[in-house]
Amino acid sequence: MTTNLENMKQNKPYRLSPLQEQSVRELKRTIHRNPELSWKEYDTTKLIRKTLEELPGIDITDSGLDTGICAVLTGGRPGRTAALRADIDAIEANEEYSSDCVSGSPGIAHMCGHDFHTASLLGAAMLLSEHRDEIPGRILFLFQPAEETTTGAQALVKTGILETEHAEAVFGLHNRPEVPTGQVVVHEGPLMAAKINFRILVHGRGGHGSMPQKCVDPIVCASAMIQGIQTVISRNIDPLEAIVLSVCSIHAGTPDNLIVDEAVMTGSMRTFEPAVEARALERLRRIVDATADAYECTAEFIIEEAVPAVINREPMVSLAREAAKKVLGEDGVVDSAPGLATEDFSFYMQKVPGFFYWLGSGTAGEECASWHNSRFHTNDSALRYGAELLAQSAMEFLNQPAS
Repeated sequence: MTTNLENMKQNKPYRLSPLQEQSVRELKRTIHRNPELSWKEYDTTKLIRKTLEELPGIDITDSGLDTGICAVLTGGRPGRTAALRADIDAIEANEEYSSDCVSGSPGIAHMCGHDFHTASLLGAAMLLSEHRDEIPGRILFLFQPAEETTTGAQALVKTGILETEHAEAVFGLHNRPEVPTGQVVVHEGPLMAAKINFRILVHGRGGHGSMPQKCVDPIVCASAMIQGIQTVISRNIDPLEAIVLSVCSIHAGTPDNLIVDEAVMTGSMRTFEPAVEARALERLRRIVDATADAYECTAEFIIEEAVPAVINREPMVSLAREAAKKVLGEDGVVDSAPGLATEDFSFYMQKVPGFFYWLGSGTAGEECASWHNSRFHTNDSALRYGAELLAQSAMEFLNQPAS
């Protein structure tokens, strides 16, 4: 029989026992039945706390946030600190997938799988707690609120938790229904896009619709801006670069016979490369200013939110690939094209080296409903891979000699 010491020396992956896997599945089901929106994850936080408090060697640490929870496991030998992160919030949605475990909160559901991520990290905590004497260093567990509003990671980073706990690396994962259970995407380079949400205020001069010559119509100006903004992608950005730039709403006007004073537009831009983002943002600002001037209006361009891209870089890629091979086997490690969705895990990666996986959660022969779809669901057989992969990722990092 292989001993724990031999496992440590060979850095073999820790495996969930049948009882632990059952516990992880039940935790996921409990969270799924009781979804909570961003910054309102109070019951979810209580459940996470209760679970962690039952695990030997794990100490809860106060993050200073109202929801979410952080904890530290100190290993039996000195070493560095690796952080593991899961997001815990749900979205506003009605669940239409029929199963024996559905949301009990109308209009709120885990249609992105953060319940899956939370249960996976709790499973990793179970494994690492069980083998704590073999761990050369410390594990920081980050159960993060408010990923769906892409505000939770930034808020947690601002608390200084990474510096306080001396984290030197961070790992995270997101389920991916398009990838079969038993596979994991290990991708080098940009994986998920940077996002900028913007607001444009166009100021004119209102008046009666019968006398446009006495007015400055901001709606006409806003319409011209929208047309001009489309040329940023078609004429200013390399066609081989990925970018999405959209004006997603326009609000102006009430009565039929009134020219209003102001039009308000909102939109978003998603890119992978900082240089592409900077060029598109430069052109966007110039088009807004020049168009406003041409139509005798004034305009304000306001960035409401900016989230960096998730970019996996060496040497974390090699560490992650090795961990994935040990957990899922050589054939279970695959690559994939990146996606233009955004993940605020990138805020951690700006502080310490990090890696982000896409873990397969699809079932062969079943409908593949993607994130935020009302029929989204995960194959919970993949939960054990999530738990084991996070645990092994931490161990791969901690077992590497410090540079």
